[in-house]
Amino acid sequence: LLHWYPDWKIGEAILDSAFDAYSIYEMLEHYDVSAIIDLNPRRSKQFVYNEMTINVDGVPICPIGRKMLDWGVEKKRYRRKWRCPAAVGKWECPTPCSNSTYGRTFYTSTKDNPRLFPRVKRGSKEWKQRYSLRTGVERCIKRQKVDYHLEDSRGRSSRHWNIRSYCIGMCQHADAWMKEAEKVNYSGLHPLIKSLLSL
Repeated sequence: LLHWYPDWKIGEAILDSAFDAYSIYEMLEHYDVSAIIDLNPRRSKQFVYNEMTINVDGVPICPIGRKMLDWGVEKKRYRRKWRCPAAVGKWECPTPCSNSTYGRTFYTSTKDNPRLFPRVKRGSKEWKQRYSLRTGVERCIKRQKVDYHLEDSRGRSSRHWNIRSYCIGMCQHADAWMKEAEKVNYSGLHPLIKSLLSL
C-alpha cells in the first residue's frame, strides 16, 4: 500500500487477533503506525517481561497477584509508568517489594515490546472505541462476499474480479443512499431515483 501510495500517512492499523504476530508489530512500528490488534489468547494467557508477569491486556501484575496501576504515559517515548497498588490505594501489602513510601514503579515501553505494550493501551476506553470500527469493515466484507455472492464468482482473470468488485461497491453505495433516504421518508432523493423505486 505504501509502495503505491507513498504520500499517504497511515496512522493506525486495526486488525483482529489473527494478525497477532511480533513481526507485524515491528513492521507497523517501523512505518510509525499505531497497532490496534487483539492479543491471541490461544498463544498464552500471561507473559513475562523484565521478570514481571504481564496479563493479556498488557498490565503488569505485582508479586502478590494484584494489577499495577497505570500512572500515565510519556508520549514521545511511548513509555507507560505503573505504580504499586498498595502505595496508591494506601493499604498495607503483606509482602512489600519496595522499601520506598512511593511504592514500586515499573515501566513498559512500546519500543521494547510493541506486541505487549501498544501505543494505545489494551482494554482502555480509547482502545475499545477504535477497535469497534473493525466491526463496520467486517459487515461490509460480509455483504460483498455473501449477500452479493462475490465468493460464488467463477471468474479467473483479475479483470473479472475488478469489474465485479466495482459493481458490488456501487450497489453498496446505493444501499447506503437508500438507508439514508428511508430515514427522511425519501424526500431528499433525486426524481430519477424515485421513479426507479416506483417501478
